[in-house]
Amino acid sequence: MKEIMSYSYDETVSIGYNIGRNLFKGAIVTLEGDLGSGKTVLTRGIAKAFGIEDISSPTFTIFHVYEGKDGILVYHFDIYRIEETELEDIGYEEYFYGDGIVIIEWADKLKRLRPKEYLKVEIQKIDEDVRKILITGVGEKYKSVEDVIEKDEDIGD
Repeated sequence: MKEIMSYSYDETVSIGYNIGRNLFKGAIVTLEGDLGSGKTVLTRGIAKAFGIEDISSPTFTIFHVYEGKDGILVYHFDIYRIEETELEDIGYEEYFYGDGIVIIEWADKLKRLRPKEYLKVEIQKIDEDVRKILITGVGEKYKSVEDVIEKDEDIGD
């Protein structure tokens, strides 16, 4: 597990960007943390690594699809208000196990549908600006991603 501290919104975006630039086609990132911890902020950084500038929380729509550079699709799920059966109803396998990048907010709600391999990101809100971000690669290819992620201020602007 890697622990990175963030002291601002911009640093959290930067950490997300550095996660994103180390992902591969078909990667799954699970995000866990309390309401207001910064899951969508981190997602903005991941999306920025794929050239996507504007994302919003899919709280009431289950997920959003964004097309990034080189045609890569980013699937941004928010499963706070849904049950696993609803994911099955929309054919989640097509998204989870395709060539796109999958980001799942509130992934701690996944039980039997939790992927076997993924990059787990847990965000702990320390105070209004400070976050502790814990990154764990579950499976060999994700352990490699965990190993190379660092805090970096360059978000490719």
